[in-house]
Amino acid sequence: MSAPNQSIFRESAVKGYRQRQEQGVLLRVSSPPVWALCWIVLFLLFGALGFAWSVTVPVSVQGQGVVIEQGPTGQAEGEVVAILFFPPGQLAGLHVGQPATVSIGSTSTSMAGSVEQVGTALISPNEARSRYNLQGGLAQVITGPSLVVTISIGPATSAQIFAGSLCDAQIQIGSQRVLSLLPGFNQMRGK
Repeated sequence: MSAPNQSIFRESAVKGYRQRQEQGVLLRVSSPPVWALCWIVLFLLFGALGFAWSVTVPVSVQGQGVVIEQGPTGQAEGEVVAILFFPPGQLAGLHVGQPATVSIGSTSTSMAGSVEQVGTALISPNEARSRYNLQGGLAQVITGPSLVVTISIGPATSAQIFAGSLCDAQIQIGSQRVLSLLPGFNQMRGK
């Protein structure tokens, strides 16, 4: 006698199993804490961009020169100034009254000062050597046509020992936003 051709599974169980196999599987990609973390990161990013936009850094030019004592003839005491030589292309950024930091000699003694005078005429290296009595290493400061900038660094009593020394100076000519230092940022803004 043959057994009837009946399944050992209930018909409703087989139907439920087939329906679950046909359905697509939906993955849960993220949970609510992940969304909260994404929003926090987004707010921090915008906060950092806003901070970088508001912060400015100074822009300065650097020049080399010599420290000399300058004063009226017949006076015992004058003023010590730094005579700096800049290439002609930097005339537009240099103005009287700009703050400067002068580093004097090999010991890098720093003194604060301000731009006292900006020459408008270019001088040749030979003319600078004769006008400011530059000799030896001092004469090698100027290699081409230059603009002369005078920076007052103090009374002669405090800085007289530096007269005749080589100096480097940084003159602050403006400021710029930190974001403009990023490569390509100025091109995005259309500059």
